[in-house]
Amino acid sequence: MKTKYCTTTFIILLLSFYSFGQNKLSQDQVLEDYTIFKEIITTGHPSLYEYTSKTEWDNIFRTFEQKGIKEVETSNDLFKYFTSIADNAKDGHLIIHHPKMDTVPPLFPLLLKIINGKLYTDTDDFGIPLGAEITAINSKPSQTILNDLLKYAPSDGFNLTKKYRQIEKEFGILHFYEYGSKKSYSVKCTTADGEVKTNIIAPKSFESIGSRYPNRNSHFAPYHQDTSRVGYFKKRIAEKLPFVYYIDSINTAVLTVNSFGLDPQEFKSKLIDLFKEIKKKKKAESLIIDIRQNIGGFRINAINLYSFLTNEPFKQRVSESAVTNELPQEKYIIHTMSDYTEFFEMYFALAKKEDERWIITEDHAQAEMISYKKTFKGKVYVLIGGNTFSAASAFALSTKNDKNITLVGEETGGGYYFHTAQYSALYELPNSKIMVRMPFVKIDKYVLDNSVPKGSGILPDIEVKLTVQDLINGKDSQLDYVVKHLSEQ
Repeated sequence: MKTKYCTTTFIILLLSFYSFGQNKLSQDQVLEDYTIFKEIITTGHPSLYEYTSKTEWDNIFRTFEQKGIKEVETSNDLFKYFTSIADNAKDGHLIIHHPKMDTVPPLFPLLLKIINGKLYTDTDDFGIPLGAEITAINSKPSQTILNDLLKYAPSDGFNLTKKYRQIEKEFGILHFYEYGSKKSYSVKCTTADGEVKTNIIAPKSFESIGSRYPNRNSHFAPYHQDTSRVGYFKKRIAEKLPFVYYIDSINTAVLTVNSFGLDPQEFKSKLIDLFKEIKKKKKAESLIIDIRQNIGGFRINAINLYSFLTNEPFKQRVSESAVTNELPQEKYIIHTMSDYTEFFEMYFALAKKEDERWIITEDHAQAEMISYKKTFKGKVYVLIGGNTFSAASAFALSTKNDKNITLVGEETGGGYYFHTAQYSALYELPNSKIMVRMPFVKIDKYVLDNSVPKGSGILPDIEVKLTVQDLINGKDSQLDYVVKHLSEQ
């Protein structure tokens, strides 16, 4: 079968984990899975009480034990409760995965964009024009729907941008998780010219939804004057290797880094080639680095990228810590990157134990944080957004700490002061088959501005948000801001 790269990017990845199961559960089975889940997060999560106090957690657990457990009949019911409970940790790396299923039913088909907390159509489909505000689906107000779906999108701290970006990508399947399968959808909307209308829309297969995913106007193909949306999507949005293009009118290179999840040797080799090209062949005076689609990956790749921008040694972390030296409920783990006991003994070998927490203050990667021998000397701008997460958010923080670099866009999905990661384990609960991906290391970051509110992501120096008119026009407002700014210099 011919590979349909663009048709499946939207949903195939999430379906490998977010598949739907509706098996019936007895109360004893619910209690067993809940007991395991509770022990995993209460004995292993390294920042459980950062945003939610122990008293509040006790109340959350008590409410489920006294009331919620009686309402659970299926694995889907339990999944909804567990996502809601886990959301109180406010940790983008603590992920509750849906049980798998053999087939996925047809889903809500509209591709949507969230702007200012409202839902707008991102394509011109099913008789609803691009940029129309969706105000209700099956008589349920869109604001209610959006609030109900927030729990399915984990994020660091109080950040909403990451939650919104994930909900946009997965709206059909998340709507299904929350409200079940529907034979049709009554969609009420207000078009850009003020017309109020209601359309009846049939659900569509995830394959057909995926085939339309490259057509999103928020991918900005019109802004780049590319008439092939599928081709544009492949080379600009779905491309994992770093790539560069040039805006000759302002003598600027745009380096797009959509992922840090690449082999570090291959990644650094690619960067060396690109920066040679930028400096020698094109002699660009300014550099725009776009990490708005970068959800993270290997930390060393973020370190290596920043090493091309600075002339000084740099710092990313002040400490790392864990609250357990052994994995809770280990027999239910189905995947880890390595043996935790070996990891702990090696990684925390020099740790100090304080209040039942093992803490190290020496960064294992500190020796790598030096400048590359030939760094970029011109003006640097970094584009960030809600998808910027984990290692990408760490890179954003390095540039935030650099007074010579300007961040443009929206708040990142990764936390400013700390995040959890470094080691995680994937559990499968025995009865519901719900999966829990759980991090075990808390990372406190090196920051220069301590006035940033706790629970924030990395904040841009210049905030630029997409407007509804930008969406309709297919205009990349954040890139366009930098281009116009440089044009005026």
